Amino acid sequence: MKCSKLILISFLSLLQVSAMSAEVDQFTRSDEFLADSSALLNTNANKSISQAIKLANSEGKGCREEVLYDELKVYFANHTKGKLVIDLIENPAYSKRHIEIKDSIFQDWTIWDGVGLGFTLISSNGVTMSDIIRVGEQEVGVDKFEHMFGQGFNYFKKNYLKGKGEIAAVKKGIFGEKFLLGGQKIGNGVFSYGDLSANFNGMRFWNHVLQKHDDVLGADRNLGPYVSCVNDKWVKAKEVDFKNYIDESMNESINCSKYPSNNTLQKLKNRLKIMGVTCPMNQQKLDDLQVKYRQMAKWIINMDGPGEVKYFREFKDK
Repeated sequence: MKCSKLILISFLSLLQVSAMSAEVDQFTRSDEFLADSSALLNTNANKSISQAIKLANSEGKGCREEVLYDELKVYFANHTKGKLVIDLIENPAYSKRHIEIKDSIFQDWTIWDGVGLGFTLISSNGVTMSDIIRVGEQEVGVDKFEHMFGQGFNYFKKNYLKGKGEIAAVKKGIFGEKFLLGGQKIGNGVFSYGDLSANFNGMRFWNHVLQKHDDVLGADRNLGPYVSCVNDKWVKAKEVDFKNYIDESMNESINCSKYPSNNTLQKLKNRLKIMGVTCPMNQQKLDDLQVKYRQMAKWIINMDGPGEVKYFREFKDK
């Protein structure tokens, strides 16, 4: 019976591989120097926007927003489709910190903690560890960019294009993180608040593209528009700078994750104890995030530290 259960879990997990993103360890070797990649990232991102504008205009249909978004999503999407994210993963010109599972805070994971990290057949096929880069003053997992562009657009669509509001958008993202993108044992066994923040900031980025609405955190946070319509053609209005989107909320050593069982949680805590660190590694930075994100903080900032995931009513009493 146990063998059959293992086979079923493995099969379901293999079906999930394309949807799941890698996990990140921002505790191990966190004092190791990383060169700032923001100039290269911003250059490639702005070239991507220019190319998307060119292709959208080539269709000769005027300023159709759906055409522009489709062309932008050729570059700004997840790790399987987005050219910018694929370049981030593969381009050696970016200074990266790579940590193998066997050397990471997840080294004690078994298949019963999270199949994506604990089962060799899956972990060796790409659902493993995200590299880390520096963007300005912040270190961030490359996985956060696929969340920003992929899930971020889904948030943007739900909130703005469908008019359902930001709370409906973040609730849908929380459901996805818990049940589809790694937050349970058939996934990686990590419910990442850092991923939720990346999704949310991705929604902000997509809103800023045309800046038809004030930023969800207030008009003082408006950064766009990056693209405008002039004489029935799309033109670039300003450059994007991703230093404006990356902050400690995407750093999982500050904005701590939760785990699918108490046993898995204790493995994480024991590993951090061996390393001589805690989560959050800086309480003041966490407190500052709660102020920055205002009314949305309860949905993306974990003020409670590492814990066990509640699959229902997680945010009810916050």
